[in-house]
Amino acid sequence: MNTLRALTVLLPLVLTGCRSKSAPTFEPLKLADGRVIPAETLTRGHSVYTYYCASCHGELGDGQGPAGRGMRPVPRSFRQGLFKFGGVAVGELPTDDALKRTLRRGLHGTPMFAWDVPDADLDAVLQYVKTFSPRWKEEVPGKPLAMSTDPWRGRDAEAIERGRVAYHVSGAGNAGCSSCHVAYLPRSELAALLKKALGRDVDLSKMDPYTALARESDHPVAVDAKGEPTKTEKVLPPDFLFQPLRTVWPVGDTVDGSTYTAERQREDLYRVISSGVGGAAMPTWKGAIPEENLWALAYYVQTLVVLRDTDAADELKTRLRSSAQ
Repeated sequence: MNTLRALTVLLPLVLTGCRSKSAPTFEPLKLADGRVIPAETLTRGHSVYTYYCASCHGELGDGQGPAGRGMRPVPRSFRQGLFKFGGVAVGELPTDDALKRTLRRGLHGTPMFAWDVPDADLDAVLQYVKTFSPRWKEEVPGKPLAMSTDPWRGRDAEAIERGRVAYHVSGAGNAGCSSCHVAYLPRSELAALLKKALGRDVDLSKMDPYTALARESDHPVAVDAKGEPTKTEKVLPPDFLFQPLRTVWPVGDTVDGSTYTAERQREDLYRVISSGVGGAAMPTWKGAIPEENLWALAYYVQTLVVLRDTDAADELKTRLRSSAQ
């Protein structure tokens, strides 16, 4: 499967690479944060981009490369200056460290591989990507959202119980994740939890808490001749029991050259919950709910993530669907 996927990405590049085409020339790029990217860095970045990235993300950086058409999720359009996993509040430009993290790790469950390239090439292509959008010349990157100390260390059971409430209940310091993602409690348990948290009965008889609906996003599926979006992608909030998370890996995998631990998995969950997902319906939760609830959500969602593709996940899903009838 990996070999087939790699061929799918590289074949269009090989075919187009056979045609002779002169490399463009560049002027230094002045960024809004005061840095000036030398022309030679951009030239090197263009070469790296053409070799590794253009087949999916497109020669013009519009996400319309020959290997990317039909991919879901669609390859990122760099012309918008909009990134899903930027390590900053939603809507802000990402930090270089966050972009390097994505390039080094790839995105789990997608054709976006982890690229093992020299540091100089990594930095060059990262700077070259900034030539596609004027935002980099007009706006400074957002302030990195720092990871707080895990307040639940050694108290996993308490964290999971607090996270269960923060996930299923809206307001009063809770995130109410189940309003977009599905609920993971049978109807009677969900009703009891809501009553205890809110102090009143909640009528669930006309609701389907176990089916997620696709949400609008700002990421283009199709663009016009100028690279402007003509159609955007609808995004289905992931079901943690069955769908891989883009920036979270299974415990035991090798990530960044070392074994991926349960602690690292929780940290990555905290990271994406706190910062949100740029261009999608997932907001920035850091600052909106208490830090202990952010971490508790990471603990609770982790209990679902580790069930993915197991018999236990199938059994839980069956219970949930049965309770809805």
